[in-house]
Order: sequence, then structure tokens, then C-alpha cells
Amino acid sequence: MERTIIVVVGLIGAGKSETSGYIESLGIPMFRTGDVIRKAVLDRGMELTPKNSEMMARKLREEHGMDYPARKTGERIEKSKAGLICVEGPRDMAEISYLSTLGEVRLLVVTAPIDVRYERSRSRKAANELEPKSRDPKDFEEFKWRDEKERERGQDDVISTDKYTKYVIENTGTKEELYEKIRGIIAEIKGG
Repeated sequence: MERTIIVVVGLIGAGKSETSGYIESLGIPMFRTGDVIRKAVLDRGMELTPKNSEMMARKLREEHGMDYPARKTGERIEKSKAGLICVEGPRDMAEISYLSTLGEVRLLVVTAPIDVRYERSRSRKAANELEPKSRDPKDFEEFKWRDEKERERGQDDVISTDKYTKYVIENTGTKEELYEKIRGIIAEIKGG
């Protein structure tokens, strides 16, 4: 089956969840690699905090390979009959490379300045059990620590790669402005 995979990436607070949630609202199936990590934290009876999530992400990647979150997500993707899907949150090129074995990857990079990202991360609401409010940084120091960990894991490589077709959204305006940009990109992808 021909499948196109929109991969939404960006640093903390850039607007990945808002972007992928809107894409999902357009009827495009959504998969989140971060759910693999968060579920592993909860399955081990740990509190879902940034530090526990970071520790679990490292542990799972050390034990099962750098592309583990994408491979676990891929098990669900392979069951999908949709020709266009969205995956939110891969953190390194190993995950992107794995996803490219499942379909044609189109990167959607969401960016915003650090002060905007920090304020967003402090004001967002809990989405569900796998995304509780406790996952958000308590202060700017913890936010910078998480940013550094994401960069160490390879997020900068993902954001800057030219290996795949890439769209960049500077997310500094209103939600409607973000949605308008997303609709344009989706139309372009669907148009071929």
C-alpha cells in the first residue's frame, strides 16, 4: 500500500500536540511515539514526570534500540488502512528512518522561540492519562533541562535534516493562523 506519513516534530512547547491534534481533527489517523514512553512509565508504577519519562526513554532505547518508540508505534501503523497518516513526536533520526520503511515520510517541523515555548508548556492542560499536567516543567530550569535532553537525543538532527520533504511552521501567532498553515500543507501533500 502506498502510504504517506506526516511526521510532526519540534522542541517542547513549539506546538506539536496542537498541530497533530488539528491534523487528527481533519480525519487523518494519528499516532504518538511519546505514548510508548509514557505508557512504560505508568506500567512500572512510576509517576509521569519529565525526569521519569527521560529516564525511561533512555532505558528503552538502550535495551531495544534507538528506534524503539517508532517500531512500537509502527505495529499500530501497519494495521491502519489509511493512505495518509500522522505521527507525532519522533526524537531522533533512527525513528524517522524506521518510519520511512512504512511509507513516504513528510516532515512537519513546528518551531517557536524559547520564551514562547516555555509559556505554552506552563499553560497547557492535561490531555489524558498519558499526557497529564505533571509532565510539564515546573520552572524555566527544568524546561531548559528537558530542551537539552531532547537536543542530546537528536532532535536538532531531525529538525535540520534535508533527507525528507520538509515543511516548517513558525508557530508564533494564533491557533487559527496555525490551522491555516496546516491546512495549506495538508492540501499540498494531498495534491501530490
